[in-house]
Amino acid sequence: MSDYMERSSSYFRFRPLYFLLVPCLFALSVFSMGADMFGWFKKKEAYLSPEVIGVVTENGQPVANIQVSRLLIYVDEVERIDHAKTDDKGQFYFPEKTIMSRIAANELAEQRVSQDIYIERGKQTYTLWGADQTTFKEVPEYSKKLSSLYCDLTNKLVTFEFAHYNPNRKNMASSICRWQEDYQPFLLHDGDKKYYVNDGDLNNLTERKTDMEGY
Repeated sequence: MSDYMERSSSYFRFRPLYFLLVPCLFALSVFSMGADMFGWFKKKEAYLSPEVIGVVTENGQPVANIQVSRLLIYVDEVERIDHAKTDDKGQFYFPEKTIMSRIAANELAEQRVSQDIYIERGKQTYTLWGADQTTFKEVPEYSKKLSSLYCDLTNKLVTFEFAHYNPNRKNMASSICRWQEDYQPFLLHDGDKKYYVNDGDLNNLTERKTDMEGY
C-alpha cells in the first residue's frame, strides 16, 4: 500500500512538468521544420497574363470602337475579366495581370491559368487568344505572342503550336490571329467542321472525320 501511495505521489508531483513539456516539444518540432507548414498561409504573386498588344481588322480594314474582353481563370476558379476598346486604328491594349494567392505559395498545389481574349459581336464570338498554362509564373513564349495579336475577323480559328522552353515540347493555343514566325498551325475550325493543316500550310487542308465516320 505504501508503495502504491509513493508511486501516486510521484505521478502527481511530475504531472505539471509533463503538461509543460508536451507543448514545448511540439513547438520545437515546428521550429525544426523551419515553419514551412505555415508558408501555406502566406500569399505569393501569381502571374496570370503579360501585357497584351493587338490590332483588330476586318478584310484588312481597322475595326474601331469594338470591345475586346480578357478572361483569366486561375486554379482558384475565380473569373477575372476586363475589357478594352479598339481605337480608330483598331489597336487595343491590356496591362499585365498578377494577383496575390495562397495557392501559389503552396508548392504541392496544382498550378493552372486559363487565358481567353475574345470579341463578341452579335451572336458571333471571335477568339483572339485561347490557351492554358501550367504555371503561375510568366511564360516568355506566351508574352511574345500576346505582344503582337494581329487579328482579322474574317480569319478562321486555328489551333497551333509554338516554342516551349523545353525543346522536346510545344506550347499550344487557338486564335484567329496570325504570326509570321514561331507559328505552326495544325487544326483549322470552320463552323462544325475541322480540318488538319498539312505542313503548316493553311491552304493545304484535310477534313477531319468525325467519330461517327470511324476516324
